[in-house]
Amino acid sequence: TEIPHDEHVCLVGGGLGNAVLFSIARALKERNCKVLYFAGYKKPEDVFKQDEIEAATDQVIWSCDSPPPPDSPLRPRRPQDSLFVGNIVQAMLAYAEGRLGEQRVPMDKVARIIAIGSDRMMNAVGKARHSVLRPYLNSQHVAIASINSPMQCMMKEVCAQCLQKHVDPTTGKETVVFSCFNQDQELDRVSWQNLADRLRQNSTQEKLSNHWLDHLLK
Repeated sequence: TEIPHDEHVCLVGGGLGNAVLFSIARALKERNCKVLYFAGYKKPEDVFKQDEIEAATDQVIWSCDSPPPPDSPLRPRRPQDSLFVGNIVQAMLAYAEGRLGEQRVPMDKVARIIAIGSDRMMNAVGKARHSVLRPYLNSQHVAIASINSPMQCMMKEVCAQCLQKHVDPTTGKETVVFSCFNQDQELDRVSWQNLADRLRQNSTQEKLSNHWLDHLLK
């Protein structure tokens, strides 16, 4: 991941995407960046590495699809942090509108957005940038997604299992890239339907593998 110097950066993590983003956040802080982090989870018990996330951020918005129970670890532990019940785009909008209190990293100052999570979550963030979030964003910001294409050889541009279609947002021209060479790709260029179709091709094999492992482990 390209790590800039002295920028305001917004990180958007969904589920296991947070396992990657907290180390990116640490690298950003080491280069004097201001880091706003939206950490999204489906269930409260999915949260992990809270200490590391807090240590590498200026402000965290914890987001969960369902309300955490009173004894849940998923809660704001610093005065500047907040908890939002809903999806991650709704959390970003609530923050931008000032409904979550203090904005240590205002959205209109953010020069870079990095999203890592499911293909549906990253697609939703990409669309929201041009709709509900558009009035609050710096029009010159860079938006990056970490593309979770199917991969096989892990040898950099050999087997072509990881090919990802891009569509130029201005001309509509289609190109194809190797995701194994660089998973970080421009949000506005990724063909999300193509990615969803590719991931769905593997779903039956993944389910069969899980059943076989369950059988063996018994």
